[in-house]
Amino acid sequence: MPGSVRRYDRVTVWLHAVLALGVLVQLSLSAVMHVPAGPGLGVHDWHREAFEIHARTGLFVVVVCALHWLWLCSPYARPGIARLFPWLKRDNRIRIVREFRDLAGLRTPSTLSLSSLAGTVHGFGLMAVSGSATGGIINYLGYFIGVPIPRIVLHWVSLSHILFGYAIWIFVVGHAAMALRHRQARTRQHRRQLV
Repeated sequence: MPGSVRRYDRVTVWLHAVLALGVLVQLSLSAVMHVPAGPGLGVHDWHREAFEIHARTGLFVVVVCALHWLWLCSPYARPGIARLFPWLKRDNRIRIVREFRDLAGLRTPSTLSLSSLAGTVHGFGLMAVSGSATGGIINYLGYFIGVPIPRIVLHWVSLSHILFGYAIWIFVVGHAAMALRHRQARTRQHRRQLV
């Protein structure tokens, strides 16, 4: 659209896309993998291979996630880190509720400003992915590398990693549902303009 302001810088867009792809790969692998009883234990089948791939590609996701946070905190990121946490300000919380009601009623937000609701969704998603990535790297260090991490810590980190995984599933499904709802609203609005 001529004269429009660029909403997101290219680095943010690419990091988001790569992170989203990595997360989808990780979720797909987690849906079919079997976690072995310990290093070198268990049956070597494709479920075990899915676990091995999940563990190793998780390192890539951790790096991309860290780079995404670093970039978002840089002064060059557009719109920047504050866009992910608009709910910290009262005015934005009111705007988020209004945008959610509009979306539920198939009314689309203005294209002239960034959506506080979309920023909130992306912020919570990035926090869930970060929590899962942190748990994943601790698991990798403890189970694969053999770093002496107490078993009880690894146990609770593993449980939190699983819980973050469920949260990410909910986020991905919700994100896709919101995108479809937004597309429906745009299509409906476009048809009204044609009539």
